[in-house]
Amino acid sequence: MLIIGEKINSSIPRVKEAIEKKDKAFIQELALKQVQAGADYLDVNTALTDEVADMEWVIRTIKEVTDAPICIDSTNPQAVKKALELTEGKAMINSINMETDRVKNLVPIVVDAGCPVIALTIDDRGIPQTVEQRMEVLERMVELLQKHNFDLDKVYVDPLVLPVAANSNNAKLFFDCLSLVKERFNLKTVSGLSNVSHQLPKRKIINRHFLTICISCGMDAAILDPLDGKLMTSVLVAELLMGKDKFARKYLTAFRKGKLEE
Repeated sequence: MLIIGEKINSSIPRVKEAIEKKDKAFIQELALKQVQAGADYLDVNTALTDEVADMEWVIRTIKEVTDAPICIDSTNPQAVKKALELTEGKAMINSINMETDRVKNLVPIVVDAGCPVIALTIDDRGIPQTVEQRMEVLERMVELLQKHNFDLDKVYVDPLVLPVAANSNNAKLFFDCLSLVKERFNLKTVSGLSNVSHQLPKRKIINRHFLTICISCGMDAAILDPLDGKLMTSVLVAELLMGKDKFARKYLTAFRKGKLEE
């Protein structure tokens, strides 16, 4: 599973403060810890600060200590363009959808860059309420990208999970979407974890089990906190049980390094 480290996000108060104060040491330590814990990409979001200027500062700061690929978490075309310049294409864009503004302003950037992209099943009507409606949005997205000869192997679909506190069927709906994305479009899938447990106690427990079921449904990537040892253990165990860890090599390596948490 591809792990996208979620921690360098301006919505987190301590991170926002570090960005505003240009605290290099804090950002660099957070980047290195995530990479060491298993992050394949580092998500960078500066939407709640001076987005374009701070996107540049954060990426330059990270690149001083690691060459880990960046997941550009922005809907601001100028911030995305600046990030792509700094990463020289070694990046993922989070995200595009079928809203008119994003089709107009972000899809051309994604097509030109040719890098991996997260695609959300949203259009101008918002988040669809049913599995079929989300597949219909995705079908239009696929047609649009194919029209521009974009490599669909670089698309990670996020069918969007909503809180189970609001509707007990929201997680089940998401799992069904994951399966249908594979069945109908043969595309990769991705999700963040925090929405599913919103407004419920002991959220980390819910997130861990949600992730395990997602992996059983074939999910390819997750935006998560790689510093959560129990969560990362869930990834290893789920992949082991799904036959994705040949001869339990990853699991045993983690055991020898003392990284497995019960």
